[in-house]
Amino acid sequence: MIRPYRPGDADALAAMLDEDRTPHAVTGDGLRHWFASQPARARVAGWVAEEDGEPVGWVRARLCWATSAEGVGEIWAFVIPKARRRGLGGMLFDAAHAHLRAVGVRVVGSWTTGEEGGRFLAARGFQPSRTQEILRLDVASADLSALDDLRRRLGREGYELVPLSAVAERTQELYDLDAGATADVPGSFAEDDVRLEDWLSEALGHPQLTREGSTVVLVRGAPVAYSFLHVAPASGTAANEMTGTHPGHRRKGLARLAKLGTIAWAREHGYRAILTESDEDNAGMLHLNRSLGYRQVATETQYLLEVLR
Repeated sequence: MIRPYRPGDADALAAMLDEDRTPHAVTGDGLRHWFASQPARARVAGWVAEEDGEPVGWVRARLCWATSAEGVGEIWAFVIPKARRRGLGGMLFDAAHAHLRAVGVRVVGSWTTGEEGGRFLAARGFQPSRTQEILRLDVASADLSALDDLRRRLGREGYELVPLSAVAERTQELYDLDAGATADVPGSFAEDDVRLEDWLSEALGHPQLTREGSTVVLVRGAPVAYSFLHVAPASGTAANEMTGTHPGHRRKGLARLAKLGTIAWAREHGYRAILTESDEDNAGMLHLNRSLGYRQVATETQYLLEVLR
């Protein structure tokens, strides 16, 4: 049985991701927020597959609201391993595909980390477009020895590392910094149309965003670099949601300082792992993550389908 997503499904759907071969740091509250915080223009929709009254798979679909490119949508589906090869993934995907076609999507993206998912997408006409690494840091073994020296050196230049909570009310400045950095991230379609009201809800209002564990670097009181951290306390896992630096302050070690600050906080608060993702073309961030001890645990291949007419 395939039925529409309901907010009460979120805890069970997030728990399903524990069975994925790729690690996640998603909670029920986080998933509920994801659906609820999408702006109206996203035309977001979701469906759940049930067997014997129990959810065994789900799919989400939306128009990509953060890009200025028109008619771009995305679909992502997941079915637990024991329920695969019964056609449920196909039915979920078909429901999402029909929804996107009805709302005018012309290009749709999806992604997978396994050969089985790649075959599934290829059978539906999708073509691989790019890849990104999914990395994991073992927090206990992370080397934090450079944090104090880096903090002192950059402090002499006027830079100060603070928790997000110290500047969280300065929403316009934080938005400008994050939107600018996000637009620079490599991708099939640049996320260059993030609007303040949507960012306040979707990003700054995310229930998994830790304001104490996320960090911001200031110079003369102005935010110029940051690292946002999402947490899933029950699993002891965190995820680096985004790290960025203002163009005028890059190549000084500010992103390293911000990320080291999140790692130190995560260790102090008992988190075992931090996850992050880096696009294949983002050489600088890949190098930074590897130098901090992050190790690749999966390769995510992104796919595009240019047919929805």
